[in-house]
Amino acid sequence: MCTLCRKNSSRISRLSGYKNIVVVEIDMEDISMLPNQIKHADNFYHLAWEGARDDFISQTKNIENSILAMQAAWKLGVKHFTMTGSQAEYGICHDRVDENHNTDPNTAYGVGKLATYHSLRVLAIKLALPFSWIRVFSVYGNDDSQNKLLISYIVDCLRSNKVPELTTCEQQWDFLYAKDAANALYLVGNQEKEGIYNLGYGESRVLKDFIIEARNILNPKIKLDFGANKDFTGVELCVNVDKLKKETGWYPKMSFEEGIKAFR
Repeated sequence: MCTLCRKNSSRISRLSGYKNIVVVEIDMEDISMLPNQIKHADNFYHLAWEGARDDFISQTKNIENSILAMQAAWKLGVKHFTMTGSQAEYGICHDRVDENHNTDPNTAYGVGKLATYHSLRVLAIKLALPFSWIRVFSVYGNDDSQNKLLISYIVDCLRSNKVPELTTCEQQWDFLYAKDAANALYLVGNQEKEGIYNLGYGESRVLKDFIIEARNILNPKIKLDFGANKDFTGVELCVNVDKLKKETGWYPKMSFEEGIKAFR
């Protein structure tokens, strides 16, 4: 198996110790040169993305790089191309979201992802390349960036005996452990499924309940202060994953409790 990563990435060390993995260092701007470095691949998973959430210029670069990635994959003779989209493509939703839900992004990130999907969908037809688009909701796990993802931030605070700065956390949310997410991606690509798939745990509850559960597991003495952070975005996550389950046989194996306990 070949794994692509940015040149001089600080995360390359995470791949050490794994057998049968060949690491290719290549920046996304150079992805069209990939066929010069490897000769063939069966499946291609494109997970790379960069840029601030509301930086329209950097987000548009991702569209071009993703097109170049699909073209490179086609030259390698892949049987299937899988890319990760985002719940941000749907925008602010307060109902249970399935793949037929209207898309109405309200961030540059969501707009960039949705534009990438439509570009690749048309290109895949022209190349006769089976293509799947996985709209990821909220995935957590070890090695997450603590300054970007809520669960990693919460875990770090609780283990450091600090009180996290929280909003009221009254919206619905859905958390999926990273290994379950990876297994879903594998199944979609390996089974050469086509189309859009939502990816989440599939069972939503109030965000506050998740945080209280994490506190009870990691540091019951901490008194949580809900509402101290006034920066509320209005985003809720309530996702329908029935299509993914029905068409691939996938289901999440790790409960939220088990996921929190699995943090190193």
